[in-house]
Amino acid sequence: MSHAKSTSPKRLGVLVVSQERYFRGMLVEILAGYGYSSVRTAESLRALFDCLGRLDVDLVILDENMPVLSPFEIARMVRFNPSDGRRPRSVLVVSQATRSIVDQARDAGFDALITKPVIPARLAKTMEHLCQFEMAS
Repeated sequence: MSHAKSTSPKRLGVLVVSQERYFRGMLVEILAGYGYSSVRTAESLRALFDCLGRLDVDLVILDENMPVLSPFEIARMVRFNPSDGRRPRSVLVVSQATRSIVDQARDAGFDALITKPVIPARLAKTMEHLCQFEMAS
């Protein structure tokens, strides 16, 4: 699938990655409420890379609290190891958006950063912005 899509932005493949079941469920519910119909979840690095290898993932939403690797290391792996020759857009969800975290997120290749607690309207606006960028690419 190419970057230029003829489908609605709300049909983009979204992958929510968090070890916390509640957090994954909450984001899926928020996104469904805003009309995103192709949202999947992954609870581990193995599940993340399995999904990237077999699903059409356009955007990854990554929780900062992942075991084993930092979200910055994960973003670099996703950025430099895409299974189909393109990199999905990525959003990091953090507790605090300090200057250091913002800089690290930018350097790792995240396209956006949002803070907890996740405000549905803010998430929707971020998604809309990234989807418009995806559609125009």
